[in-house]
Amino acid sequence: MAAADVWSRCQPATNNHPYLVQKGAASVPLDALRVVPSADPLRIMGESMAGALVVPCMALDGSLSTLQLIPPPDVAARLKAAGKPGKLNLPGHSVQGWFTVGELVPGGLVYVVEGIGQAWAVWQATGAAAVVAFGAGNMGKVATALRQSDDAARLVLCPDRGKEPDAHKIAADIGAAVACLPVCEPGNFDVGDLFQRDGFEVVAALLESATKPPKPEPLLKPVSVFDVLTNPSPAPAFVWDGYLPRGQVSLLGAHGGTGKSTLALMLAVCTVLGRPLFGVATESCNVLFVSLEDGVNIVRHRLAGICRAWGIDPAQLNGRLHVVDGTEHPELFTAEPRGAGELTQTYRELHRLVRDSSIGLVLVDNASDAYGGDEIQRRQVRAFIRSLAVVARLVDAAVVLLAHVDKATSRARKSEGGEGYSGSTAWNNSVRSRVFMSRGEDGLLSLEHQKSNLGRLREPLTLEWPNGGLPRVVQGLDLDGLNQRQHGRADDDRAAALLKLIAEFESRGQYASPSPTARNNVHNLLKSEPAFIALKLRPDDTRRIVNQCQRAKWLEPLEYRSKHTNKNCQRWELSPEGRAFAGLPSVAPTAPTAPTAPTCHVGNEGAPRANGGAPTAPTCAGGYGGNSAPPFGAKDGPVMSESFSGAAQATLTAETKTALSDFGAYKRLTAKPAHLFTNLIH
Repeated sequence: MAAADVWSRCQPATNNHPYLVQKGAASVPLDALRVVPSADPLRIMGESMAGALVVPCMALDGSLSTLQLIPPPDVAARLKAAGKPGKLNLPGHSVQGWFTVGELVPGGLVYVVEGIGQAWAVWQATGAAAVVAFGAGNMGKVATALRQSDDAARLVLCPDRGKEPDAHKIAADIGAAVACLPVCEPGNFDVGDLFQRDGFEVVAALLESATKPPKPEPLLKPVSVFDVLTNPSPAPAFVWDGYLPRGQVSLLGAHGGTGKSTLALMLAVCTVLGRPLFGVATESCNVLFVSLEDGVNIVRHRLAGICRAWGIDPAQLNGRLHVVDGTEHPELFTAEPRGAGELTQTYRELHRLVRDSSIGLVLVDNASDAYGGDEIQRRQVRAFIRSLAVVARLVDAAVVLLAHVDKATSRARKSEGGEGYSGSTAWNNSVRSRVFMSRGEDGLLSLEHQKSNLGRLREPLTLEWPNGGLPRVVQGLDLDGLNQRQHGRADDDRAAALLKLIAEFESRGQYASPSPTARNNVHNLLKSEPAFIALKLRPDDTRRIVNQCQRAKWLEPLEYRSKHTNKNCQRWELSPEGRAFAGLPSVAPTAPTAPTAPTCHVGNEGAPRANGGAPTAPTCAGGYGGNSAPPFGAKDGPVMSESFSGAAQATLTAETKTALSDFGAYKRLTAKPAHLFTNLIH
């Protein structure tokens, strides 16, 4: 049945209709209301609608969308007894619009109510327009449409008792006020009931008391820019310098069994005591280690080994290092397939522990146990990382999530070209810093800083893990003199050959990228070249030698514009010193390069230490994780560096000697096999 057909059959309403009499609305406008004739065949829910008051619902464009019928009292009583509504909408028609008692005036006062009885009460008390939304569920839609049609209108919502929260939310979104009934009134008590009980003066006073709810905080918050110099924001702070920023989430990835849990505990101990780890400074703070994979006995055993190896009294950690066992209820976040996910009780306990204990570093071991969602679902991964970021911002702590790497990288036992994480790219994109640890076939560990949003990437560290000890920075090779010289010569030869190949490919316009994950990294670019195959270098070996060449300033990253993508890229370029070392003719440099200062390893006793092979980065003595770090409490040792033979010294320029003397190393240069980087600078 069409709404217009039913409407055309109806008769004009009069002020003696039972519903108008019941609501005390004898003086309200009736021209827009009608009544179903006594002989009309219209039936709804098995009841005749003869004599029903008809209220039209008008769409925004003025068309009739549906009708609401208010049956006579006897029919309404039967419907109520059967658990059916007392007001019926025309079947097959949806409510699209509203009915207005009074006249809408541009920029004028407009009250929004649920039903026609409330609208009559408001109009009689104020004379202002009252809009019928035909139910609480439609109030938001109607109020929004009114705001869009008249931005200057003064909208006031009049909810039934108990529905104020929804009204406040709607009002906050559209800039409306809310007239709230007294809290002592029963549920669903409305302004029409108040009018019938207390009269129009009380209703008028209630409506005048309407207030706007607090304006919600914007989701996109404005940021001040004019005072960035006069009122600067603090620079990013780090718990482990350069690696772990405060107030952020970082990721530590590694193959299973590589030793990331042990490394995390070593970091925890160093941070509590404020001692460097692997020569990198830590900021002393309280630490929380959350073990979700290994039980309490394993964690305690590892911690005991650290204290024993470093000569630490565990009492020094009491009250500062907090270790919790969550292996029985490990999940911090759980999600159904394709679901948004939710936080768990374990997460809420973690949140409370961090807050109440003023934690500065949180180590979560590890992601596979903490995360109960799909690791390839970006939405779920981001929600999980955001939940950890909430913990980080709670007390400006650094949160570190330990994680396993992707399967392909793990099977290949390499990180060259590997992602350093597993699953969705959201694992990489959502964290602010990412560190990857891998073990080469030679048994050495590599610690790579693969992502940093808040500073420069730190240089890769090469670690060794001696039997019965702990991982430490490789400072030299524990070989006898002959083997040491042989190993040094082999590395010299490989470095020179590698540099020659990079230069050869560069001359053909084939460039090697400094990024270890790029498709054209050094190993991937050269791996099919016969001369490179003859070197028998694994990806880990190539990366190690490239890193050493970079430290020696033989390779430098250079910006260039790709002819294929027309984008700015980076490539390796041999420095003049690198070309000299590789025995290549010099070329005009693309940019001036400052001379570098190779350094020499000096022990605590002051004697230089012989080292073969390509040089490694200098490492601060003191702290933990160094090759010859003094025992806990001992005086920090001198800076470690490389040494040169007399022949090598003869090739040094005055400028290089000055640089060496700045390190306090030049005066300590002593005789050493002449093969080691003799051609560093000519």
